[in-house]
Formats: sequence, C-alpha cells, structure tokens
Amino acid sequence: MILQALLLLQDLGGKPLLPPQVLPQEVFFGDEGPERARDIVSAIIEVALLFLAFYAFLRFLHGKAGLSVFKGVLRLGGLVLVSLIALRLLLGINFPRLEFAAVRLLPVAAVVLAVLFQPELRRGFLALSGGGRSTGVAGHVADLANSFRALARRRHGALVVFERGTGIKGLQDTGVPLEASLTGALLESIFFPKSPMHDGAVVVRRGRIVAAQCMLPLTESTSVSRELGTRHRAALGVTEEGDAVAVVVSEETGRISIAQQGRLEPVADPAHLDELLSEALEGGEDGR
Repeated sequence: MILQALLLLQDLGGKPLLPPQVLPQEVFFGDEGPERARDIVSAIIEVALLFLAFYAFLRFLHGKAGLSVFKGVLRLGGLVLVSLIALRLLLGINFPRLEFAAVRLLPVAAVVLAVLFQPELRRGFLALSGGGRSTGVAGHVADLANSFRALARRRHGALVVFERGTGIKGLQDTGVPLEASLTGALLESIFFPKSPMHDGAVVVRRGRIVAAQCMLPLTESTSVSRELGTRHRAALGVTEEGDAVAVVVSEETGRISIAQQGRLEPVADPAHLDELLSEALEGGEDGR
C-alpha cells in the first residue's frame, strides 16, 4: 500500500519523489530491495499455505478418533518443547544431543504418524480420488424401493451395501457367498427374522448379490448419536472406508436410511425412496 501511494503521488505531482535510478522497494529494503521483497512475499505465502493445510487437517479429523490421538501428540510435544526452551532461557543449558536426535528421528516420527492415522489418511485419499463408478442397479431401483418399504412396514431389520469404485472384497469374504441375481423378493427372504442369514449385511456388486451375513466395520466417529444401533454404525463404517452406498432398515422404528461418504440420511417420506435410491446408486454412472 505504501509503495502504491508513493507511485501515485509521483504520477500526480509531476516531479519524481524518488531519483530515477532509485526503485521504490529500495527505500524500505536498501540495495537488496527486490530480493528482500520476494523473500517477504514468499514467507507470507508459505505461512498461509501451512496454516491452511493445518486447518484442513484439523477439520478432516474433527469427530474422528484420530483427533484425540493428534491432540495427545500435540500436548506432549508442546510440553517437552516449552520445558526445553524454559531451561535454555533460565539456566542457559543447551541440548545439542536432543537437537541432533530430533533431526534424525523426524523420518521415524513421520512413519509413526502415518501408521497412527492410517484410517484417516486412507479415507482422505479415497475422497480425493472421487470414486465414481455406477453400482449397476439401474434396472432394479423400483424393485429395491418396494422391497425396502415392505421390510420397513414389517419392522424387519436390513442392511444392504452396494459396491461402487472402491472394492470391498475383504468385507465380502466375511460372509456367505451367494452369487445370485438382485431381486427385492430375495432380499426380503434373506432378512426375514427366522432366516439363518438375516444378521449381517448383504453385499451387491454390479447388480448381483455376491454375499450375505457379512460383518462390517463400525464407525469410529465420536459425533455419532448413541441412539444409533449396530446396523446404522456399520453402514457409516463401510461408507467411511470407501465410496460404497449402504441402505439400512431399522428393526426398532422401521425407518429407512441411506448412508454414503460417512453420512447417514434418514428417508423422511418412503414414497420418495425411488428417487433417493436412484440418485444415490446411479449418481456415479456419468463419472465412469
């Protein structure tokens, strides 16, 4: 702003405020004006980028178990750093060995942090990749909606996971392999309370039921309501790990919910379930 004001006054006054051979930045930074100005601008940009990266990292960890770990690491590191600085200022003690060890251990610390935050990092990279493959159920949406509504009316709990771009073969292997055509009648049969496979989740890949009675990881989010049951927590957990879509029918309330990207959205009006399912299950088709 000051440099701009000097240049403006120079233009308006007719007489140069500075000698022709003197650049405005040299008034403030001496002979090294251009280099000094570039250093200051570079420092401002670097600090801003580091601040934004740190803020984005904290926002990403918000509500997750990794945030507690990160807070613990920050508190421990901050306490050690403040103690060492206080000893140096008050007693004049230097710690060359600790400084040497800290520099040498930085790569090890990076590996340890990567291991501690492996679930969060994996989800972040998956979010950046964007997923984007269709579930392959375009011709089954109406049949599925009728089936989920029927399960909800009877208060039969259900959990169906639709695979998209991120493979969930590992979760499929925890259940009973089926390799059957996807039909609403088959889903209602599987989730009938006296059926031997009604517990666990059904996995659907490319329009076919590939497994039933699958065990899913539960969400680690600390912001989830305690009123949610195991099925809903499992639906959140599997959608946090990738781009899969999960549909849940509550056994207690009969409410239908759709989970994707770690968010659970209850279906307020079952009459609109066809539209919501079509949007959730076929939304990635254009991005293939």
